[in-house]
Parts: sequence; structure tokens; C-alpha cells
Amino acid sequence: MSFRLLVFLSCTCLVLNTMAFMTITPVLPILFTEWVLTETEAGLLGGAFFVGYVTSVPILVTLTDRIMPKRIYVFSGIIGATSCFGFAYLAQDLWTGVIFRMLTGVGVAGTYMPALKALVDSLEEPERSRASSYYTSVYAVGTAVSILSAGYVTEYWGWESAFIVAGVGICIALVIGMVALPAGKITRRTQSQIADFKRVFNNRPVMINITSYFGHLWEVFSNRVWIVTFLVFAEASQPGSFIISTTWLATLVALIGVPAAMYCGELASRHGREPVIRASMILAVIVGVAVAFTTSAPLWVIATLALAYGMTSYSDTGTINTGTVVAAEQEVRGATMAVHASVGFAGGVLGSLAIGATLQATGGKESADAWTTAFLVMAMGSAFGFIIRWWFGRKQKA
Repeated sequence: MSFRLLVFLSCTCLVLNTMAFMTITPVLPILFTEWVLTETEAGLLGGAFFVGYVTSVPILVTLTDRIMPKRIYVFSGIIGATSCFGFAYLAQDLWTGVIFRMLTGVGVAGTYMPALKALVDSLEEPERSRASSYYTSVYAVGTAVSILSAGYVTEYWGWESAFIVAGVGICIALVIGMVALPAGKITRRTQSQIADFKRVFNNRPVMINITSYFGHLWEVFSNRVWIVTFLVFAEASQPGSFIISTTWLATLVALIGVPAAMYCGELASRHGREPVIRASMILAVIVGVAVAFTTSAPLWVIATLALAYGMTSYSDTGTINTGTVVAAEQEVRGATMAVHASVGFAGGVLGSLAIGATLQATGGKESADAWTTAFLVMAMGSAFGFIIRWWFGRKQKA
């Protein structure tokens, strides 16, 4: 199979597998009323996916050093599809919803990074870096498709149908993956998984990258979870409406980061990853602060800045992920990717919860001042990532 076709099919599987990723985003405003949720409870429901992801990824992705990644992919895809159908037919309150969203996180944990490992194991440099950058950048396409499909299906057929559609998408990805995805490679040795993790934690360049990834996903995923709720508030709080629906606008916020991430990947190959990542993080902080102080601005300003924030906050995703893949030791690449994903998605969990708690503590989701504080908390993610890279990168050079 040609390199282009392999990457295309792998990316297609990623998009389909992540159709359930942000299904909760356009549904959340409805569940606020239907399940009588507080802002903090909504943050928990929005972050439950990441809890499932974080708790399972160290096991599932590390196992790819010992079990063929493709087998883990298939097993996890079945869990992901089942969780979507379960949410559609059985979820009826906060805690049943949280359980099924956690299982969705398990499903994505076992398809996203294991598929990436299977892909990069079958390639050599420079194709390995290029494939990794494209694959991880396309994650935002899956996010956008998830928001768009869930928004429109919910509007016409109800929120339960949105989760059914996501489950069908995962089933299609299972079929494509079983046919087209490389089996991957395993390492035949007796070293324990604990020893694998020790080697990862002792790899300083990798850990600097991973720690900054925590801040990156704090910002990106809290934005993804809460963006529709914010746009609904903004539109309801003043006369008129956005030129396009809030669903389409939220989709574009998620999607606009893809070309930015790919462009940053190309810049990184020419000028080095570190300056590109740091510049992207600085820009994200600036735009995030601008969004925070314009929550009562005219709708065209809010829409423009929301798109700019979606672009700048996501622009370094592929470059950060590629940095970890390239710096990882080959024998423990699976363990390295497990730590990378686990720490990063922990940022997604805490970021989503932090935004919900901030809103509840500062006036609620109907308060412009509360949203100002929430977006400042959100922008702390890139600020944290930049500080980590600058401070420890400086010590590393010394």
C-alpha cells in the first residue's frame, strides 16, 4: 500500500473513531435542562470521556509494545461503539451518562494511539514524522465532524440519535481498520512495564514535551467541551444572531485548527519544533485573553475571536505529538505514547471541570463576567505549556 493511501485510510479511521468524542458538546445545553445539571455537574459530564481515556490509556497503549496494536484497536473499537449505543438507549441522568462517556474514553484510548503506533511502526524517517504530524493534526477533523453531526442529528431527531450515529461511525472505522491498518510491531523482551515507564520518565526531552502537552489539552479540550454553551449564551444575550448556526460555528472553531496545525508542522520541519511550539503557545494566550474580555462584544467580534482561538490553540498539536514520537526510544515507544496521552488528556479532564467550577463560582453560564473568568482559566493552559518549555528547556541547554 502506498504511503499516501495508508495515511489517508488511517486518518479516515481516526475521524470515524472520534465521532463520539465531542458528541456531548452540542447536547450539553439540552441536558442542562433535561437532567437538571449544575455547571460543575455539566463539567463532570463533559470531562467523563477524558477520565475514561486517562485511566485506560496507560494500560492499552503500553500493551502495544507486547500485543499487536491492531488487536487492541479492534477490541477498543467494540467498546467505543457499545458505549455510544448504551448512552443513547440507557443513559437517563448524570451518573449513567458519566459511566457511558467514560467507556467512550476507553474506546478512543485504545484506537487513537494504538493506530498511530501501528502506522509509525510500519514507516521509516522522514515518512514516520510526516505521517505522525498529519494523523494527529486530523484529530480536529474528527472533533469537528463529531460536533457537526451531533448538532444536526440532535436538532432533527433528538440527542439519542446523535450517539447512535457516532456508534455507527465507529463500526465503520472498525471494518476499515481491520482491512487497511498495519498490524504494528511488538518488542520481544522480558523487561517489565514498570521498567518501561522508568525509561520514559528518565527521558528529559520527552517529559518536557509531555508536561507541556498537559497545558495544551487543558486549553483545547475545555474549549471544545464548552464552546457551544458559550455561543448559545452569547447569541441569547443580545439582539440578532450569528450568520451561521452555533453548531456550524463550533464546528468551524474545531476544524480551523487543522490547516494551522499542518502549516506549523511544515514550519517545524524547516525551522525546528521548539520555536514553532513556543510561538504558537504565546499566540494562543494572547487570543484567549482577547476572547475573555470580549464576551459581551458584538456577535461578529465573538465569532471572529472564537475562530482565531480555535486556530491558535490547536496549531501546535501535531508538532507536540511528533516531538514525543521522535524523541521516544523505539523499544518503549508504546509506553512513551501512553504517558504522553495520559498526561495530556488529564489536562482535558481538569480543564473541563475547572471551567464548569469557575462558571458556577462566578455567576453561572448566563453571566458574561463568569465567562470572562472561565476563558482566562482556559488560556492558562498554553501559558503553562510555554513556561514549562522555556524553563526546563533553558535548564537542559545549560
